Amino acid sequence: LIKNIADAAMEDFTIEGSISHEIAIKFGEAAIIADPQKSNWKHLHQSNNLDPAQVHIPTLVVAGDQDPYAPLRVQAELFSNLGRGSDRTWSILADSDHAVHLLDGRQRFADIVNSFVRNGKRSDNTYYS
Repeated sequence: LIKNIADAAMEDFTIEGSISHEIAIKFGEAAIIADPQKSNWKHLHQSNNLDPAQVHIPTLVVAGDQDPYAPLRVQAELFSNLGRGSDRTWSILADSDHAVHLLDGRQRFADIVNSFVRNGKRSDNTYYS
């Protein structure tokens, strides 16, 4: 494990100008308090220990179309290999990066999550209320 530092935590803000420098610093400071260890991801296979075909619960995959950490081709492979029997939704947010949930797109992100939770069909054919 690697000690997390504010600059490393701020790497998620990848679209230039997507967040002010002051807010990025505050995010970095909060991130190191919440998560003092940084994962050292060097190879995609390190995040692929899960077999998506074994996931049989409602699953929402949200991607930013400008996310260099989780490119759309990787998201497509994950989504297409998820297990069957429950609702699966893949939503792509335009002009968004890895931290869309914290930036200007956060309301769109929240709307997508709310819609999925309210309308999701479970594998036992019941619906969330």
